[in-house]
Amino acid sequence: MYRVFTFLFAITVVIGLASCNGDGPVYNPNQGGNPNPPPSGDPGAFIYQLQAFIQLDKTEGIAPLPVNMTAVVKGGQAPYYYRWDVEGDGAWDYGGIDVSEVGVHYASAGMYAILLEVEDNSGQSYQAYGQVQVKPSGPAAKPLAWPIQGNAPLLVDLDGSQSYDLDGKIIKYEWDYTSDGVYDYEDVNPNTSYTYESQGTYNATLRVTDDDGFKDVASCQIVIL
Repeated sequence: MYRVFTFLFAITVVIGLASCNGDGPVYNPNQGGNPNPPPSGDPGAFIYQLQAFIQLDKTEGIAPLPVNMTAVVKGGQAPYYYRWDVEGDGAWDYGGIDVSEVGVHYASAGMYAILLEVEDNSGQSYQAYGQVQVKPSGPAAKPLAWPIQGNAPLLVDLDGSQSYDLDGKIIKYEWDYTSDGVYDYEDVNPNTSYTYESQGTYNATLRVTDDDGFKDVASCQIVIL
């Protein structure tokens, strides 16, 4: 009986020592996140695993598209150093301890991969990824005519140079002088002229095509007396 009691006591002591082993909390990567950091000044505390992710105010939209990006960091040891590749070309676009937030203006359509790298004061580093889809905006046709009224026959100058494409360029201008459904003029030059021989009210129609293949159509009115 005495031997059994001695054996049970020894086991209890060993288990008690094992449960007291270690001076600080232990990070368990299976917890799904960092535990709360220990109180400041705790000699048993250690640096928790660094984690980061990218917070985007929008993930898609029509060009030109402004996007605000924020680095959210957990664990590690401050201060943190941030590096951003916002074009997906493998080159850092922003870097420093004060760039946890950046604003990016995407002028052209495309799918942009975003890479954030955070390094803490202890030498840990962590990379996070994001993605923004920028869709083509399409061109805008802006037809102008001068003069817009006069006696027949009347020579009218037609000007499409105020047309624009925010995320690229216009590659073709077409004019339908009388809006009969037939485009009488096609060129890379936006300007042309036409003589209206008969009285009446005409709509001169401009159609523009951009480098993404998108089109836009608009008309201006001309009155022949």
